[in-house]
Amino acid sequence: MKANSKRKVFGDAVDLLMGDMEEVTMPRGVQMVPVKNIQAFHDHPFHLYEGERLEDMIASVKEHGVLNPVIVQKLDTGYEMLSGHNRWNAAKLAGIKEIPAIVKTDLSEEEAYVYVIETNLMQRSFSDLAISEKAAVLKARYEKGSCQGKRNDILNEIARLEGKSSDVTSGHSDQKLTTRDAIGKEYELSGSSVGRLLKLNDLIKPFKDMVDRVMPVS
Repeated sequence: MKANSKRKVFGDAVDLLMGDMEEVTMPRGVQMVPVKNIQAFHDHPFHLYEGERLEDMIASVKEHGVLNPVIVQKLDTGYEMLSGHNRWNAAKLAGIKEIPAIVKTDLSEEEAYVYVIETNLMQRSFSDLAISEKAAVLKARYEKGSCQGKRNDILNEIARLEGKSSDVTSGHSDQKLTTRDAIGKEYELSGSSVGRLLKLNDLIKPFKDMVDRVMPVS
């Protein structure tokens, strides 16, 4: 066999192996999305990491990349972040051009909020949230909460994506939590406490930030 033929066979074999590697490293349903084409969720209620926590995440992203895919929904103008705002922010600051993402389409406003709220609560418990974040969670559950059966399906999906076991039983109930007492029971709060937090959520952002400063998470 001629030398150039040997090189061609070797090159084809390498291309084939590299193709297999790409398929193995990219999980099903995940695609690379340009960071610049993603925008923050239009009503994102959670504080982004700052200080040392943010610096640690930037350093990790620079060294390893974004390992866990974010969740976005497709828009006419690009993508809107549902889960992974901190990973996305760290990637931008680290100069990363693309990140792995699971792309959702045709979500209702209620379903989008479930992804935003519940993925954050899977990372931090409700008690660990700042006051304004708790208020936003309760407001979303009170006004934008999807039916319980659909919410359970999304919770189970999120748990699988995070590699965690889910103790949520997928149901078919069409009920929403429409009273303060019902929502309070889920988060171990009284109905009156829920009412106060719902009113706090209506404050303008500077006032909510002030409340978070004077009542930090313990």
